[in-house]
Amino acid sequence: MKTMILKNWNVMRLLRLAIGAWAIISAIQTGQGALGFLGAVVLAMAILNIGCCGINGCAPRSSINKNTRKNPGEIEYEEIT
Repeated sequence: MKTMILKNWNVMRLLRLAIGAWAIISAIQTGQGALGFLGAVVLAMAILNIGCCGINGCAPRSSINKNTRKNPGEIEYEEIT
C-alpha cells in the first residue's frame, strides 16, 4: 500500500491532486459541503491512484490469446444432461 501511494506519480495524478485540493479549500472558504465531498473523492483518487473504473478497469486487454479457437467457423457444443 505504501509503494502504491508513493510511486508512479504522473501528470494526470498530480492534476487530480491539485484539483481535489483546490476543491476542498474552495469548499471550506465558501461553506459548500457538496464541493468538499467531490473534492475529497478526487483527492482520494489521486492519492490511491485509481480512476473512475478502478485500477485499470477501462484499459483494453494487453494481450489476446489467439490459440483459444483455431478455426473461427467451428462451433463447439456442450451437452447438458
